[in-house]
Amino acid sequence: MDDGGPQRGPRTSSSFYRTPAPPNLSDFRGGLTAPIIRPRVIRDWIIFALVLLASGLLAAGTMILLLARTLLRPTRMTDGRATWLLKRLSPGDLKLNFEDLQFQVRDEQTGRPLDITAWWIPSAGVTSTRTILLIHGYADAKVGAIAWAPTLHALGWNILAIDLRAHGYSDGTLSTAGFWERHDVTQVINQFRAMRPRETETFAMFGISLGAAVAVATAAMRDDINGVILESPFADYRPAVAAHGRMRGLPGGWMRDTAIRLAEWQSGADFRAVRPRDLIPKLTCPVMIVHAGADPFIPPEDAAAMAESMKTRGDARDVLWSVPEAGHVLGLAAVGPDEYRMRVAGFLDAVADRQAVTSSRGH
Repeated sequence: MDDGGPQRGPRTSSSFYRTPAPPNLSDFRGGLTAPIIRPRVIRDWIIFALVLLASGLLAAGTMILLLARTLLRPTRMTDGRATWLLKRLSPGDLKLNFEDLQFQVRDEQTGRPLDITAWWIPSAGVTSTRTILLIHGYADAKVGAIAWAPTLHALGWNILAIDLRAHGYSDGTLSTAGFWERHDVTQVINQFRAMRPRETETFAMFGISLGAAVAVATAAMRDDINGVILESPFADYRPAVAAHGRMRGLPGGWMRDTAIRLAEWQSGADFRAVRPRDLIPKLTCPVMIVHAGADPFIPPEDAAAMAESMKTRGDARDVLWSVPEAGHVLGLAAVGPDEYRMRVAGFLDAVADRQAVTSSRGH
């Protein structure tokens, strides 16, 4: 029907579809590839990765330095800490008479004089010819070690309690797992036996934890020690450090091992040279070990190594006493003073009796 409007021609398919022009492939430099990453972006990522790596290395290095410092420089047991932690300041608080002593020894590490502080606790009543050297553990002092003094005193022994180097009120800044300490202690023994020959006719040692390692290392240098008692000893310093670090949530593995090597380098010590597991078979005197069965710081393999060391000695006088329920250095608390005294007395009496027989034969 014609409505009078302008007439349009018939529509063709070209009116609806337009074929797009082909792309200019020359616009894609290098062909049909992913978008180009500009050199500046690559450089920024490399810088970022290097910053992360440097930060990680710095953090790891700082942690290694701190771990090494912790090993070498224990927190000192001052009077303030002793009052707070131990509730005592001296043997007097345990109703024991005592005398302050100080020994000047030659530091084998530096060649300079080193003052070692001590307490002399004589036996009650008649002068005793038996003296036992009491050696404390890591980050402790003689004020901590005298927890065992009433037991030993009740058995009729004189007691000489010392502060190791870098501990308590003795000189020195580095603790070295017994490597340098053994030289300090052997000089103390020499001086004290010269001062009191009568009271030291029979001379034994009682070491606690680190003090046990020092006692073993010292006794291995001498042939005049009559007996050694080791409370919660470790077989090897390195596993003991590892166990302690795990308990405190500190890094282990290569960082811990590097820190130990750094500590040895800084101190000039060789911790392997004073491993108790290696030195115990060399001791010429009887040995008593008080092993804490629930000790978190002494791995089972350490306890087994110490048992094997005792076995190789073949000395019938030796005693290996395991207290299953005891924690680290808590044998006395676990079994009570009566049983502990009885066990220690049996060992020390045998030591003293043998010394008396030896002395009588020498006259």
